[in-house]
This record gives sequence, structure tokens and C-alpha cells, in this order.
Amino acid sequence: MRNLFKVILLTALLLITLTVCASADGERAYTTADVLNVRSQPSMTAEIVGQYPYGSTVDITGTNDIWYQIRFNNSYAYVHSDYVAFSSTQTPEQSILGQNLVETAKQYIGTPYVYGGMSPAGFDCSGFVKYIYSLYGVSLDRTAASQAHNGTWVARDQLQPGDIICFANSRGGSYIGHVGIYVGNNQFIHSPRTGYTVTIESLDGSYGARYSSARRIF
Repeated sequence: MRNLFKVILLTALLLITLTVCASADGERAYTTADVLNVRSQPSMTAEIVGQYPYGSTVDITGTNDIWYQIRFNNSYAYVHSDYVAFSSTQTPEQSILGQNLVETAKQYIGTPYVYGGMSPAGFDCSGFVKYIYSLYGVSLDRTAASQAHNGTWVARDQLQPGDIICFANSRGGSYIGHVGIYVGNNQFIHSPRTGYTVTIESLDGSYGARYSSARRIF
């Protein structure tokens, strides 16, 4: 009886694996869990063979809508589909809307930083982002940390004008303490800090080292 149970269990695992392998492959995705376990088999009880931090890139080689098969350490492994997302893409209309939003944001270059500011009289970082989006009928959360959960996650190499850029308080940190709006050409517009005004900066500068994630609203 015990041997029969083992045969049934192995057969079930094999069928799951074959289902995964037979599905569409070749898609790139990104992890959405703080720490995502990589397992040897498509099962929550399977051995954990590794982990991915939030926002890691994974190449999907197969899927059965519950588990994604990936290449891991020169072999196949599995991650649960609940914690993996495919990067969002924009329609032409959404792309134009993002570009228009950027042009609107540029009109406020030179506006002073004001802590708690949410108007053309003065902005803090999240107040600026929230105000610009409000002009397009979008209500965002108030703080930088909260705005980091608005919209959908997007990879850094797929940024589009209008995406919200989220920065950690320090290099390698996890707390989101600053936000801006992606302009294009590796630049973003933001309201930096006390004593400064709304300006455009490069992601190759000091802020780039604190880059944490990006969110697509449109």
C-alpha cells in the first residue's frame, strides 16, 4: 500500500512538471515578494533551493498557471505564480498620456520645495507627484512610501515617461522616502528637498544609487 502511494505521488508530480514544461515559455518576469523561495519541484512542500529578492528578473521556461518553471543555477526550478508579475506595457494612447503628463510637470520647474506642500505654492516630493497626477484625474496616495504601491510594478529597463520612480532613503535601503516622475532618456523630474526647487535630474546621479522601484499608473 505504501509503495502504491509513492507511485501515485510521483506520477502526480510528474504530470504537474510535464504540464509546466508543455506551456508557453520564453517570457521575462519579475518577482513581487520581499523574498521569493525557489523550489526544486512545483510544490509548497518541495525543497527550497534558493531565493530571489523583490524585483529580481526571472526567465520563465514554462507555466501551468500555478507554478512557473525557471532556469536556476544551470537547472530547472519553480516559483509560485502569485509572486511573479510580467512587466506592464503601454498602449499608444497611454504612452501619449504619460508624455503629456511629463510636459505638464515641466511647467512647475523652479517651484520651491515645501515640506507637506501639495500646491503650486510649494511641493514636497510626493505632494508634487500627487498634484501632477490629480490634473489628469488620478488620485494617488499621499506619501512616497504609499505611492510605491500605487499602479503596477515596472522594470527599470522598461521605464516610460510618466512612470513614478521610487527611491530608498539610502543605498540598498528598503524604506521608500522619495519619489519623482520619469521624463525619459534616463531622467526624472522631482521636488528634491528643503532649499531646492522642482528640477530634472539624471538617474545616473546620486539618486540613481538609491533607485528602488517604479510604478506605472496609466
